[in-house]
Amino acid sequence: IAGGRHWLVSLEQINEVVTVPELIAVPWVQPWFSGVASVRGALFGCTDLGVFLNLTEALPPGESHLLLAHPRFGVNAALRIERTLGLRSVDKLMREASADATTPWSIGQWRGLDDQVWTELDVEKLVASPTFLEAGL
Repeated sequence: IAGGRHWLVSLEQINEVVTVPELIAVPWVQPWFSGVASVRGALFGCTDLGVFLNLTEALPPGESHLLLAHPRFGVNAALRIERTLGLRSVDKLMREASADATTPWSIGQWRGLDDQVWTELDVEKLVASPTFLEAGL
């Protein structure tokens, strides 16, 4: 969950999910850039996904998680999210809508049997987008 919305992310697009370690603030960055975190000795730029997508205010310090983008994307990027809800299979979801043309990283939406809407996120397109890569002011 990020920005109060439910998101689907392919396991092939992330390396790991971790609880947020200490974040080191970085001056002169966009409000959605939470800082830099060290995860097993590697530095990751951390983006508050809800703020980046203009869905919510910045997450307070404390319980949140980082989705670490897969190393094959060539960017040490982490998406800061409110929480994870475990693994989901699209086999048990119905495709709801096509991708939103204004956000190339939104693949489409799915609806579960409980009527919950899930938006599928393409992490590779997100971390490669110029908007995402321009964290500086």
